[in-house]
Amino acid sequence: MKKFNKDRRNCLTGLQSLYQSFDPVVSINSGQVFLWEKRGNSWYGVHGDRIVRFAQMIDGHAEFAAFPEDRLCEQKMFRMGDDVRAIFSEISRDPLVRRLVRTYPGLRLMRQEPHQCLFSFVCASNTNIPMIRRMLYTLTRKFGRPVHVDGIEFFTFPSASDINRASIDELRACGLGYRAKAIKAAAGAIATGQLDFDVLKSTGYEEAKKELLQVYGVGNKIADCVLLFSLEKLDAFPIDVWIARALAGHYRWLHKKKFGDKITPHQYEQLSESARDYFGRYAGYAQQYLYYHMRQSAGKKW
Repeated sequence: MKKFNKDRRNCLTGLQSLYQSFDPVVSINSGQVFLWEKRGNSWYGVHGDRIVRFAQMIDGHAEFAAFPEDRLCEQKMFRMGDDVRAIFSEISRDPLVRRLVRTYPGLRLMRQEPHQCLFSFVCASNTNIPMIRRMLYTLTRKFGRPVHVDGIEFFTFPSASDINRASIDELRACGLGYRAKAIKAAAGAIATGQLDFDVLKSTGYEEAKKELLQVYGVGNKIADCVLLFSLEKLDAFPIDVWIARALAGHYRWLHKKKFGDKITPHQYEQLSESARDYFGRYAGYAQQYLYYHMRQSAGKKW
């Protein structure tokens, strides 16, 4: 069991305090992950074949545990090994991002299980966060394995093989609608080895994205989310409606032509390349701060 200090009293005074001000609550409620819920003083999350819990303590610490036990789970999931000092220093060369890093000092990227991440963002297409959660919770209850933590029954995220064995109708019954076909296709690609996440982690951004785009139902945004949140491509820069608005409003020099909330695949590729060139090797971190800020500013709930 690990303990991380999350005292926020001095979080805005100097970079050193920024490096140490990681806040799990902010990070899990930032549109990266969806299968988390609060019960009492504890948060419980589904992380692949494990249930993860952290409890907010009176002394300002958070206690973490994974079920079944994995002593490194929290470090991996919350990317505790990232060189946050170097990341903040690099992305803070942009004035807006520098301000956002100080405004939201607890926000970090999270590392997800690749298959869970892929299925999550397929479900996330053309819908809102409450609906995404509903679909994923239904999937876990129908195809996952029960795990009891603190007397509460949770369900692990089903494997690709488990989902691949399901019929399209069974998947539609989980509320997936038209996404059922894409979920089935993704599960089949993983189960048959067509999509090998270990290989994709070791390849470059362009090649890994090319492989993901070959899967039915996976477009630019889904691929970039999977690359950023689960395949170690920290330069990936997913673009959704919120990021499109951020680029249109604050980074007009990155694009030659005006665009609306809905962008074409060609526009996406141009914007993504320009953003990755501008923000650099940690463009994905910059993207997360921009995304969080745009939704917060609009008063959207997580």
